[in-house]
Amino acid sequence: MAEQKNPLYPIVIDDYPKLFDYVLTANGLVYFQSLKRDCVLGKTMTQDECNKLRLLYVYHATANRNISEVFAWQDLCITLDNQGIIEKEMFQSKEDLKKQQLIIENPHYVSGLYRKYTEFVKNN
Repeated sequence: MAEQKNPLYPIVIDDYPKLFDYVLTANGLVYFQSLKRDCVLGKTMTQDECNKLRLLYVYHATANRNISEVFAWQDLCITLDNQGIIEKEMFQSKEDLKKQQLIIENPHYVSGLYRKYTEFVKNN
């Protein structure tokens, strides 16, 4: 089934870079790798750091059409949720990433495209 090979089905993989309004800058990539490393090592992370990791992870994975990284992002979100670290105050975390120029506007972004995926998940 297509969903097993495509974690954001029914979005086609070639459209992944159009899903989100922001992409990582070079400094954003460095910060993402640092956060990801801290998470893998089991270091204690603040709510803000977890928020930023969620955001940077999906921006990175989709911009690069990296299916295994999208699955890893989904697993990370589930793991954090199961640990009681739910998404909250995401707006402020995203604003901070923008202010620090760790993310910039995605010129390929297509508004509403991600909604196709969320609607599919909700209905199945």
